[in-house]
Parts: sequence; structure tokens; C-alpha cells
Amino acid sequence: MNKILLCLVTCLAASELNAQVSLSATAGTTTGTYTTLMSAFEAINAGTHQGAITIDITADVTETTTAVLNASSGTSNYSSVLVKPATGVNATISGASPVGIIKVNGGDNLTIEGSNNGTSSRNLTISNTFTAITGTSPAVVVITSTATDGSDNITVRNTNIAGSSSTGTIAGIIVAGSTLGAAEVSNNNFTAINNTFVRAQNGIFAIGNATVTAGGYIIKNNVIGSTVVADKMLFRGIALQHAQNFEISGNTITGVVLVPTSIAIASGILVGANVLNGNVFNNKISEVRSTNTAGYGAAGIYLNSSNIASNISVYNNIVSGVAGYGYNGGGTVADNGNGIAINNGGGYKLYYNTVVMNVNQSVAGRPAALNISTPITAAEALDIKNNIFVNSQTQAGEKYVLYSAAPSTIFSINNNNYFSSGTNLGYIGGAAKATLADIQTAFGGNTNSLNVLPVFVSTTDFHISNSGNVALDNKGTPIAGITLDADGNTRNATTPDLGAFEFTVESMAVNDVSKKKINLYPNPVVDYLYINNDGKIRNVEVYNISGQKVLNETVNAEKASVDMRKVPVGVYILKVNTERGSESTKIIKK
Repeated sequence: MNKILLCLVTCLAASELNAQVSLSATAGTTTGTYTTLMSAFEAINAGTHQGAITIDITADVTETTTAVLNASSGTSNYSSVLVKPATGVNATISGASPVGIIKVNGGDNLTIEGSNNGTSSRNLTISNTFTAITGTSPAVVVITSTATDGSDNITVRNTNIAGSSSTGTIAGIIVAGSTLGAAEVSNNNFTAINNTFVRAQNGIFAIGNATVTAGGYIIKNNVIGSTVVADKMLFRGIALQHAQNFEISGNTITGVVLVPTSIAIASGILVGANVLNGNVFNNKISEVRSTNTAGYGAAGIYLNSSNIASNISVYNNIVSGVAGYGYNGGGTVADNGNGIAINNGGGYKLYYNTVVMNVNQSVAGRPAALNISTPITAAEALDIKNNIFVNSQTQAGEKYVLYSAAPSTIFSINNNNYFSSGTNLGYIGGAAKATLADIQTAFGGNTNSLNVLPVFVSTTDFHISNSGNVALDNKGTPIAGITLDADGNTRNATTPDLGAFEFTVESMAVNDVSKKKINLYPNPVVDYLYINNDGKIRNVEVYNISGQKVLNETVNAEKASVDMRKVPVGVYILKVNTERGSESTKIIKK
């Protein structure tokens, strides 16, 4: 008898050690241990555990099929479900499922919390290793409605979401009906905060019902994509459709690359279809590329609402490194790379964005920092103020800061800075516009807009440098409701700065300014640039239009000569550092 008891105790102890999922509940059976999340969800669906339920992941879990949480109705009776790693535990929930690792099927009040200590640490990874085959659309987390019941109040935060590959996984998180675009009830109040996403076609793909739009979506502070090739996204960082009262903010989207076999527009953020009343702000988007030789385009932010009064504000965003393959036959959003592309709808407010087109397309085309399509027709559909638009691409062909196939009547536009390395600044009415004066005439407004080459901190940091930007300082106009910049610094209440970041220009004392006598010639320059000063010149720096230092000459004399034969033809910023301070100016190398 003692041997039998010992055997039973040993077996029970072994089963406890192999239980990677520990559950507690406030009603029904109040505790339970399981080897998979699927088994725990099945017990909840059966009504075994009820009330407020907490599921601790105590070790790595391998799911053999999708863990499905159904609605709290019938036999099940829960008020909330929390899934998290146990205190101090780093855990992975993984499997190979043609659907997803976790699926919410009309259930409400589920939180997936990835921190094991109640902070913003990411200690939980959910990974789907299934590679898509015909007839499957695998995701990692699937949040779906039934024909009669939406999955409401679902939160995923502080979690690492990983697909099998950028082609093999449709999305890190899908929020939809039983199928994408299904005419079912919508899923309301979805929140994704501080997650990472790698290896999927889309980081987050959230689509509501076309006629009864979803509400209360918050997609915030996520890191989507990677500089590592294998971890990039294929189509989009974030896609949001048929939604209202939404926020997309603080996300870092790096590495969305449309492969040559794909037919789509690569985008960092897509907001489209029946969307209303949203804010897209403080996002940093880079390296959105299309390598499709058919000429398909790319966009950092792609606005495609079906509503002419969508009331969507896009502000304090930093967009760079966007490039399409290129197509010289047209300028639609599908043809080339564009920083911000507006393809349909109206009621858009673009404020304080910094958009830098600094990566070349493969072939010539018509890329632009801002592209507006033909369907935009409503009067003053676009309110565009306090932005910095730069196109510093050097590939052959046309390149613009502003390309519009729509009429000038759609614009309420002023207090922007436009700079292009190309021959022309803009395009409207079927013709290119070379100068700021041409822009002011063709687009209307723009009385207080500028044509200045900004000096950024670096080729990857698009904060405005404190030196060399006097012409840009305090050139914005106050925008009601936007009191902070992308870093959270307070905007100047009367004369804010253009672009995503406020900045302070270095200035010399009044008596030093009065003594400043720096002269340079010739400009434009072919070979040598000569500089004279009434005091000692310490050194001379030359920056290209991307902000990269290309020359640095030590002088320590009152006269200097700079050999400009060392750099290609183009536009540069010359910074002269003297005993009294620094002075920057634009020079042209012929």
C-alpha cells in the first residue's frame, strides 16, 4: 500500500512539474493547471472556471492547435481573462497553426500582458511557425467576431509577436470578422501597446464592418519590422479600415519591403475605407520600399478614406527612407515612392510632419514627399500646415516635394517648408512647378511657406540641428490642440517650429553679430571655394543635403580655400566655425 501511495504522489508531482499553465479564478473551480493554453481555454469555455480569471505562463508552451476563447455565454461564465507570464518568468507560447496561436471568437475582456513584473518589459513571446499554403491565412493572434457577437475590450501589450516569414504569416494580429471584411458585427475597443512584430505581411491588420464601423482602437508605442532582412514586414506595418474614434501613435515602423512578386502598395501605416475621427501622430516610419519591377509604389503613411469629411489628424510624424521601384509613366500613389500619399476622401489635417525622401528609387519616376490623387475633390479637403517636406533623392528623372493630380481648390495650405534636389518643387494641373513662387500661384495659399534646405542632426536623426537653421526658426503657426512636439516638448504658443520637433537656434551675442564679416566666393562653385573672415577661422565643414558631412577642412587662419572638386555636383551646406561662433549657408557645386 505504501508503495502504491508513493507512486501516486510521484506521478502527481511529475504532472505538476509538466504543467506550464497555472490558472486561478474567482468563481467555479478556482484553480487549475494545464500543459497548454488551449486546454485552459477549453476549461473556461466549458464553464469549469468562472468570474475573473488569471492565467500564468510558468514555462514555454507548445500549442498543438489554436487556443480558442469563446464568448461568455451558455455554459461559460467569465467576466475577464488575463494571460501573462508568471513573476520573473520569460516564456514563449508557440506552435504551427494555419489559423493562429490564440483566437478570440466573440469573447470579451481578454488581456494578454507580456510583462512579468507589471512594467513595460516584454517577457512573453507568441510565435506561429506555420508557413502559409493555399487556402490558409495564418496569423499569430486572431480577434474575430461571430455573426452576432463581437470580441470587445481586447488588449495585447508588452508582448513579442512573431510570424514564420514575411510571406508565410498574414499578420501579427488580425482584428476582423470571421473572414476579412465579413459583414458581421464589429469588434470594439481593441488596444495594442508596446508590442514588437516581426516576420509577417502586416504587423496589425484591423478591419471592422463596412456599415457599422468599429470604435475605440488604440495602436500605440509598438515596434514593427526590423533592419534584419528576415524579420521585415511584407505589405504594411499597420492597416486600419472601417473604424472610428481611433489613435495610432508613437509607433516605430522600420522595414516594410514589398517583394517583386507582390502586387500591392507597401505602406508603413494605412488608414482606409470607412474611417472617421482619428489621430495619427508621433509615429516614426522608415525603410518602406517596393522592389516590384512592375512599378508598384510605397508610402510611409497612406490615407484612403471613403469619407470626404473623415476628420483625421496626422501630425508630429517622422517619415523617411520611402522608395518605390519607380514608374515614369504616371504619378499615382501606386506608381512610385511617396512619403505621405492621400488617395481618397477628405477632411485630413496634416500638421508638423517631417517627411524626408532620402532613398533613391530603382528607376526614374515621379516620387514625392506628399502625393495627392485625383479623387480628392472637396473644397479645402486638405489642411496642410507647419510641415517640412524634403526630397533629396538623386536618381534620374522627376522628383517633387508636392505632387497633386487634384485641383488647387482642395487645399488650405501655408507655413510649410519645401525643398527638392530636383529641377522642380511641385506638380499640379498637369505641369511641373519650379519655384516657391510657382507653388504659391498654382496651389494657392503658401504665403508664409519656405524653400529652405534643413540641416538635420544626421542622415537618420531628423531633429533639426541647432546650427545652420536660422531661416527655419519659429516659422510655424499655432495649431489648436497640438501643444507638444514628437518628443513631448512644449510647442511655442505663438511661433512654433516647423516639422515634428521644436528646436533652438544657436545665436551669437549682439556685439559678435555686428562684427561678423564672413565672405565667400564664388557661389555657385566649380573647383575652389574661397572664404575670408576678419577673425580666425577654425575649420570649415561641408554637408550634403541628407545631412552627411562630406568635407572637413582645418584652417586656423583668417582665409580659407575649400577644394570642392572632391564632391559631386549638387547642393551643399557650408558651415564656417570661427572664434566667435558658427555660420552656415547654402552653396551649389556645378
